[in-house]
Amino acid sequence: MNHPTRHTQRGGALMEALIAMLIIAFGALGFVGLQARTAVLNLEGYQRAQALQLLKDMEQRMLINRAQAASYVAAEIPAKDNEDCTVKPTVAERDRCEWAALIAGAAEKSGTTSVGAVTYAFGCITSLAPLQPNTYQISLVWQGVQKSAESNVDCAKDKFPAGSEALRRGVSTVVRFGTLL
Repeated sequence: MNHPTRHTQRGGALMEALIAMLIIAFGALGFVGLQARTAVLNLEGYQRAQALQLLKDMEQRMLINRAQAASYVAAEIPAKDNEDCTVKPTVAERDRCEWAALIAGAAEKSGTTSVGAVTYAFGCITSLAPLQPNTYQISLVWQGVQKSAESNVDCAKDKFPAGSEALRRGVSTVVRFGTLL
């Protein structure tokens, strides 16, 4: 008597292994993408924190020299870190020069290279007088890493390359000095 031949399934374990490897590969790619996104967001957060510290630094400088606060006004203060600030004739000029060096990252160095800076930064100090006497706006703008909404801070708006407004970041603070009688 002839028995029908039985075909046994072969290679099932191999298919299961290949599918498992495919699932793991997609999971690993997702994890790598998440890590890359996290690194970019960390850099953006670090730059914003640095910018806020720089605003606070200039605010304190102006508060210390409040009698000469009007002499701090400057349309644009570009980041530069190779100038000798000790030869500046006034406190306000020296403070602006030192602030420009801080914007360039002079406070943190790796060898001779400044590394603690926000990227492609400019500072601005404007007077809000006569509408608001003894009131100043300190602003800092820089170039971010990824595109986002356009910054509404007007400082150095024309200094950034065309089409890079979506990368432009900005923070500002208003400082008001009371009149002592």
